[in-house]
Amino acid sequence: MHSIGVLGGTFDPIHNGHIRLALEVRNKLKLDTIKLIPANIPPHRSTPLASANDRKKMVELAILDQENLSIDLREIENKNISYTVNTLISLRVEFPNDALFLIVGEDVFNMIDTWKDWQSILNYTHIIVATRLEENKKNISDELKVWRKKNEINDIKILKMTQSGHVFYINTPIVEISSRMIREYYSQKKIIDEYLPSNIISYIKENNLYMDN
Repeated sequence: MHSIGVLGGTFDPIHNGHIRLALEVRNKLKLDTIKLIPANIPPHRSTPLASANDRKKMVELAILDQENLSIDLREIENKNISYTVNTLISLRVEFPNDALFLIVGEDVFNMIDTWKDWQSILNYTHIIVATRLEENKKNISDELKVWRKKNEINDIKILKMTQSGHVFYINTPIVEISSRMIREYYSQKKIIDEYLPSNIISYIKENNLYMDN
């Protein structure tokens, strides 16, 4: 049984925080691979400013030298609203005998009960919640608290022995940056070198992205 991480996002643009999160989870859980899946139309965010093709190319550049990170284009190729549950169903059909690990930040997990068919997600995957502060686990709805308590485990060995069904919190050095912040900085001609790989900065400049953010 292979272990496959799943990290979705608009990646508008992909930044060092995304890459660091993927690498931290991959290394701590010893996953075989992590798929980065750019959204086509995100259901809970505004429409991306960069085109799907530009965002795809930026992800490809960002993971160029990263072993065991790959890009998965199923949401872009689907051309519809990118509901996570639909993506997970598709992945489960493709990888029926492998373990899936959906990677989300704690801020995202705390709102997961607003997602389409959210209570069915664990039928297809584990959920890996990247966190730094234990007390933040309190900032969720009562319904989500009950659901989390029912499904949360703390044993990595048990987690790795099953294909899906568990919520697992992992302490990671979350980088306090966002794609929106980077776009705003760039449009204001502020330095963004510390937030993005150099080849992404070059791509943004060469293709005149985010000039009117």
